[in-house]
Amino acid sequence: MVRHRGASAGAPAVGSPGGARMKVLVIGGTGAFASRVTAACLASGDDVMVVSRGQRATPADQQAGQRTDRTTERTDAGRPGALTWLQADRATLASHQREVEAFAPDAVVDAICFDAAGARLLAQVSASARRVVLISTVDVYGEEVGAEPVTEEREPAPVTPYARGKLAAERTLLDAVGPRATIVRPSHMLGRGFRTAGLWGRTEHVVARLCAGRPVAVLDGGRGVITPVWAGDVAAWVQASLTAPRADGEVVNAVGGEITTMRRYLEAIAAHLGVTPRLLPVPSTVVRDALGTAAQFAFHRPYSCAKAVRLLGHEPAGTLASMVAETVDAMPVRRLGVDTDLPPELLAADAAEDAIAEVVDRQARELAVVLAANDPR
Repeated sequence: MVRHRGASAGAPAVGSPGGARMKVLVIGGTGAFASRVTAACLASGDDVMVVSRGQRATPADQQAGQRTDRTTERTDAGRPGALTWLQADRATLASHQREVEAFAPDAVVDAICFDAAGARLLAQVSASARRVVLISTVDVYGEEVGAEPVTEEREPAPVTPYARGKLAAERTLLDAVGPRATIVRPSHMLGRGFRTAGLWGRTEHVVARLCAGRPVAVLDGGRGVITPVWAGDVAAWVQASLTAPRADGEVVNAVGGEITTMRRYLEAIAAHLGVTPRLLPVPSTVVRDALGTAAQFAFHRPYSCAKAVRLLGHEPAGTLASMVAETVDAMPVRRLGVDTDLPPELLAADAAEDAIAEVVDRQARELAVVLAANDPR
């Protein structure tokens, strides 16, 4: 099903390089990240076709807070572009080849390609596009990357099924479309629509526990380094790549300009909430042995965005404080111990951290007794 929409006049403007006007197909274009690409292209005057299953509002709907079938076409270069919504599942996109060909995209951005089969389909629907952008991940570099900022020259060594699938997608697309492809590897993205990260992955439990004055478990005391990135910066790099010849056939890290520690990350969240955090150190080796897998951020994750800045001309604007603020302010308010309709996953994470806190506190008391009784000085 194809539906035409006018772009919201209030959509955030990132700006197409050189004021270029294009037709852009965005696959998965209503997600937390890809919706920014959609909105940025529309605001620059580009016409956009969004491929979505229709389970989320379109970017124009997100701005207006409503859904209609009204069409407002761009009539001059100062007006936003027109939005076309193709309601379809990505797996069956080949059956909508006629609609895609009628739109005739100059560029295609795929935010939901996870394997080689998906990349082959992407190449098929992008046959006439001048640029094909695949959103991948820095996870393709593997886990043990060391403490030096990782550049694109590092040989990928994916560990998880997700990362292996992304790397297979990258290689398949590059083989299929050659220099028309650009591979974008984001790191830990932050901004509206995303969740903060903790021991149990991306959930609401970190913010909820901090607001409730409860301790938060952190691997190895939060000494691990991370490179969060603002989703708006990733969108800006993607948009710049659509018309940049220097992006032909390139792979770029789309990561923040500041490498920080997990402790500082959690402290920044607490500072924005106006609370004093109590962070409980949990040995990452114990977590790995107990769960049979490495918890998120069990390894240093430093990455470099120098190549993206050099090729695409955009310096990252997101700071740790601004990224955290936008993320937290857009999250729903969850009051532990007060609300009775909390999500099951939040309750499970909260109970797990309560149990961890009890063990950590008990061990700290026991260790203090042992040290006091066995001081060799």
